[in-house]
Amino acid sequence: MPQFLNTAMPRDLLARSLAAASAALALVCGGCLMQASYSVKVTSADGVDMEVPLSMKWELNTGDDAVAVRNFRLVPLIKDLDKAMGYFFELEFLKGARPVSIVVDDDSEAPILGLIVDKSPKLVRTNFWQAASPPYNPNDEHMTWVQTLDNSVRVFRFTVVLTDGTTHVLRMPFFVPGPTKQMFRAELGLH
Repeated sequence: MPQFLNTAMPRDLLARSLAAASAALALVCGGCLMQASYSVKVTSADGVDMEVPLSMKWELNTGDDAVAVRNFRLVPLIKDLDKAMGYFFELEFLKGARPVSIVVDDDSEAPILGLIVDKSPKLVRTNFWQAASPPYNPNDEHMTWVQTLDNSVRVFRFTVVLTDGTTHVLRMPFFVPGPTKQMFRAELGLH
């Protein structure tokens, strides 16, 4: 019988080997459950620094004790028989808060671009406000960011005045991956 098959492994080497194997197995199994989290720091056009998660899954987490952003979409529209896109927003008013005016701006870069101005907002379903911007053609300054190929971050600023006289300013950063822009460009008829 060959010599190496007949030798016994020292006890402490066996214990260390089992411990290392167990640790490696735990790391591999645990690593499957862990997901890397990446973010980027951006500064809005009006000088506010924000941390933006870089994720394909977008979650709304913009709000305070009176107002919360509940929905945002880019929607295909028609402008002068051409393909265009617009912005759709939905806000929820909490704890009985009621708006007197709502202004939505694209605060991503200078110049800050106005998207929606509602001086007499109407609520639906008791406490929700919904509005869409006008349609913008691809070469309109509100949509030129779609024509870049790289990833980018858009920042939307909501300035809401309530009936109690308080003003609430919310900023919603939105990470736009390059491949998503490609989809928007196709929707707009750009190649």
